This record gives sequence, structure tokens and C-alpha cells, in this order.
Amino acid sequence: MRPTLVRRVQWRLEAWAFIGFEALLGVLSAGAVARVGRVLGAAAHRISPERRQAVGRNLRIAFAGEKTAAELVELEKEVFKRAGANLLSALRMANMSEAELAGTVQLVNGEYMREAMSGGRGLVMVLAHMGNWEVLAQWSPSVMPPGKLAANMYRPLNNQILNARVLKIRATRGLKLFSKDESPLAMAALVRDGGCFGVLCDQRVGRAGELVPFFGRITSCTPLPSMLARRTGAAVLGASLRTLGPGRWELKIHKLEGEPTTANMMELLERIMRESPADVFWMQDRWRMDRRAPQHVVGRVAKAAALGPDAPVATKRRRALLWADAAGVVPARPVAEPADVDYEAALPDGAAAPLDVTRIWIREAAGRETTRAFLLRVDGGAILPLDYVVAGARSEAELRETCGQLGLGWVAEKPAA
Repeated sequence: MRPTLVRRVQWRLEAWAFIGFEALLGVLSAGAVARVGRVLGAAAHRISPERRQAVGRNLRIAFAGEKTAAELVELEKEVFKRAGANLLSALRMANMSEAELAGTVQLVNGEYMREAMSGGRGLVMVLAHMGNWEVLAQWSPSVMPPGKLAANMYRPLNNQILNARVLKIRATRGLKLFSKDESPLAMAALVRDGGCFGVLCDQRVGRAGELVPFFGRITSCTPLPSMLARRTGAAVLGASLRTLGPGRWELKIHKLEGEPTTANMMELLERIMRESPADVFWMQDRWRMDRRAPQHVVGRVAKAAALGPDAPVATKRRRALLWADAAGVVPARPVAEPADVDYEAALPDGAAAPLDVTRIWIREAAGRETTRAFLLRVDGGAILPLDYVVAGARSEAELRETCGQLGLGWVAEKPAA
């Protein structure tokens, strides 16, 4: 369907604005652009409560038991600053010459890639949304053997003019882009022909993903790099990007340990992200649940062969709060899949405490503590965040509304008999 005239004009204006902004950044040094980006990132932290909430939750899950609450708060702020710096720097780097690029990137373990691709063997690269991603787009085609392509997946831009521009620039530099809707068979063919295919593995996948541990918690993870490696016999490596200073980055290549299973791919991804957690784009709610059925983690249970004999073990369980009614009746637990949930109970003062919960929380008398304040107290009362609330069928509308505002899942269950 042909876009409307208004839409085409809108795209044209957006494209002019974007190209003009790129040109403006090109006037500044790489270091100056990164410093401006840090300031903008700090401002975004102050004015984006939903993003702060997502980043804070991700960091608590990823580094539970490793970092203190104060350290996580500081890391959250730095994540926003680095995100701003890396975003603007990526736009600035799009117009860099090869000589300028060489002065901004320090390569570590580059020989791993040459060894992996020796003899015409293909390569699968495990990647994260981390650091200045334009470094990879500029660097990867330059190290490919003659006649071999570097490629990765991308989400087509809504603006068709800008999308065509991105595709043209990437093709000119020797990087092929595959839409997420394209057939994996074409991706496998490129790898089988000796090419290199990069897969961003840190995003949510949903029902198509395999349920394996990631930073210790069961979640749905992309099976694509494992599938490509097993079908083509390609080598597997990972790449991390760490900020060394304003306008300077370290690109480090990492080896896969063990067989190319999805679980081992995620273990490699975790090692990559741990190189510099502040450079990781934690803005997406990576462990987000279906708020209508938060007791279920959506995805396919990985087969034993896909997990491998040395698969990491889930060490971080989910937290659920059983909300007792005014009479102290605790709702029945819903069946959770996987069964990695620790149940806590929220009771009115004086109610009998159930014996089979991990913790009891006493709700103060009405008017002394709001529902929001109480849920925030429960959430902050443990290293891991609260995931969802289970309440009786006749629970207060305010409770359900507050759970939605705080990003908590909700399960309405009939009270236990």
C-alpha cells in the first residue's frame, strides 16, 4: 500500500532533520560528542521514571548478591549516562574515516576471529546491545576474508527513507542486514558459505525462545545462534564493547565455552555483559512477565540436548506476594511454571500467619500506609525485586491499579477454602 502524501512529507522532514543532526555531530570531536551524550543521558535519568524502573529492576536481578543497593543506584545512573554517550557517538562514528576509527577503538583478542574463520569456516557472533554499536558495523566487514560477508539482523525503521539510507550505507561498507522476518535458511546459507553472522541475544524473545538461565534466572532466550552453529558447523565467538574514555572503546572478542547450546550461548552473553555493565543498554525490561499470567514464564522448555551436560543452574527465584483479605484469608497459590517462585504473605495486623511462606509482611492500619508505599516497602525489602501479587477475587480495585503502576504482575485467585 502506497504511503499517503502526509506520511511521505513527514518521512522527508524527519530524514532531513536526522542528516542535519549527523552533520552537526561531525563538526565536534568524538570526545566532545561523548561528553554531550553523557549530559543528555543524565537528564533522561531524571525525567524518565518508567525507564529508571526498568533499568533498576534489571540490575537488581542481574547483580543480586553481588552489588549493594547503593552500588546499584550509582550503576543505574551511569547506565543512563553511557547510553547517551554511546548513542550520540554511534551517530558521530557513521561519518568517520578509517583512520579516525582506528584511533577510537582498541581491539583485544582479534586473533580469535582470524583463527575461527581460517579455512573458509563460517562464524556466529553473540552480541549484546552494548557500548557504541557502530564500532561493530564499521569494523566487522574490514576483517572478513575476501569475498565473504559480515551480516546481522535489524528491525526495519518505520521511516522508509531513513531505512533505505541505512541499508545503502551498510551495503557500501560490506555489511549485509537481515530483517527479523527473513528466513533463517538464508542466514544459515551465508554462514555456511564462510560468512559471519552477528546475533543480538539480550532481548526478550517470547514463545519462540528457549527457557534457560540468564544471570541466574529462567527466561526465554533466542535459539538462533545455537541453531545456526549446529546446522552449519560454524565457530562461535562473542564481542563486548567497553568505554575506555570519552570517544574511546575497547572491542574484546570472547570464546564460547562448551557445546553451542542455547544455555552456553547465554553464559557467553553474560560474560560479555559483565565486561562493562554500565555500557549495556538495560532499558528494555529483559525479565518482564506477562502481567495477566505472571506465574508462567513464556517460552519453550529446552530439551536436555539443547541445555547440555554443563548447563548453568537457575539460582535466582521469583518473588510473589499473597495478599490476604481483611479477615486474614490467604488466597490459594496459582500453579507456577517453572516452579521457581518463593511466596510471601501480606497480612492485616493480628491475622494468623501461614506456615509455608518465606516471609510475612504486616499491613498497617488503613490511612497509616498507602498501598503503594506498602508494596514499595515489600519490593525493597529483599535483594531481588517483587514480581507479582496474588489476591482474592474480591480484592480492592486500588490494589490492582497500584500493581499496574509499579509494573507488578497480577493474579486473581479465589481464597483458599
